[in-house]
Amino acid sequence: MIPVVLLALLLVVQFGLAYYARQVLAGAAQDGAAAAGRQGSSPGAGVNLTETLIEEAGGSLFASHTARANGDGNLVTVQASGEVVSLLPFFGTITVHASATAKVESFDPQGQP
Repeated sequence: MIPVVLLALLLVVQFGLAYYARQVLAGAAQDGAAAAGRQGSSPGAGVNLTETLIEEAGGSLFASHTARANGDGNLVTVQASGEVVSLLPFFGTITVHASATAKVESFDPQGQP
């Protein structure tokens, strides 16, 4: 009975780590999209910020992680994904994804359409 309870406890902790990892990716992607959408910025700046935030907030939480961005001039989208470290050797990895979109800032003078 004790091994079953311990296994159940480890599974709960594993899925808790996956949930936290998803939150880290979502926050990093949102901040990266906001940075990439600033006037005079680029999607590359958003990717750099996203990567930095993932490293700072959850560097040891991920076995690997990636971030990428693309924009069309009006919108910029930052996508992040990562593989969560596994507590159980036979369990495999859990991959989590997050993305965020922001409008690219532009200056429109008053009185012009």
